[in-house]
Amino acid sequence: MRYRLLFVFLLFFISLIITFGLSKQTREVFFKVTDTIKIHYLEISQSLWQNYDRFLNQAKSIAFYQEKYKQYQQIELELTETKEQLKQILDFYPQLDLYSNTAFQSALVISYVDFLQYDKVWLNTKMPYQKDKIFGIIRNGYALGIAVVENGRLLGLFNGNERCSYSVYIGEKKIPATLHYYAEKKDLVLADFIPQYFNINIGDEVFTSGLDNIFIQNIPVGKVTEILDKNGYITAVVKPYADATFPEYVWLVNKDYNNARK
Repeated sequence: MRYRLLFVFLLFFISLIITFGLSKQTREVFFKVTDTIKIHYLEISQSLWQNYDRFLNQAKSIAFYQEKYKQYQQIELELTETKEQLKQILDFYPQLDLYSNTAFQSALVISYVDFLQYDKVWLNTKMPYQKDKIFGIIRNGYALGIAVVENGRLLGLFNGNERCSYSVYIGEKKIPATLHYYAEKKDLVLADFIPQYFNINIGDEVFTSGLDNIFIQNIPVGKVTEILDKNGYITAVVKPYADATFPEYVWLVNKDYNNARK
C-alpha cells in the first residue's frame, strides 16, 4: 500500500513540475509516457482485484455465469434468426440499409484532467476511433456525457461540464431539447430550447434522442426536477442518473464505426 501511495505522489509531483516548467512539446511527450504507465498500472490493479474476487466467490460466480451463458445462448439464437430474416428482406429489397453502424467500445478512465475538477477525464480505448468525432459516454446504462479527441488524446466530458451538450427527448411524447450544463448548480443539467407550446412536467423522464449522431436513442439521462420559463422558451432542470464519481471504465458510443476502421 505504501509503495502505491509513493508511486501516486511521485507521479503527481513530476506532473506538476513538467506542467509548469517545460514547453508544450515536452509536456506532450511526457504525458504520452505517463499515460502508458498509468494504463498498465490500472490494468494490472484491476486484473489482480478481479482474480482475488473470483477466487473468493468462485462457486457463486460459476453458478451465476452458467445461468448467464444459457441466456446468452438464447440471445445468440434469436439474433441469428433476426439476421437471417433481415438478409431475406435485403435480398428482396436491396436498397434498404437495416444494419447498424454503431459500435460500443469500453474505455479505461486514466485520470482526471485537472486537479479537483471531476467532470473531465482522460480516456483510453484499444479500439480504433475517428479524430473528428463526438462520442457518447455511458456508465451503468445511463448517459454520462460525451468524449472528444483533444491533442491526440481521448477526453471525456461528463454531464455538468460546460462543453458537454447533446440532444434529448423529454417524456412519453418525446419533446425535443438540448442538454447542457447548469452554471448555478453543477450537480444538475438543463434541457433547453423547448418551445412554449410543449407541456413539460416535473418527474418527466429524459432520454437521449440520437438525432445528433452522438448517442443511440432512449438511453436514460435523468428526471425533470424544476421547470423554468425564460427568453420565450421552456427550460427543464434535470437531475442526471449517471454517477460520475470514481469511474474505472465507461462505454463509448461510436455511431460511425465503419469509418473508424478504414
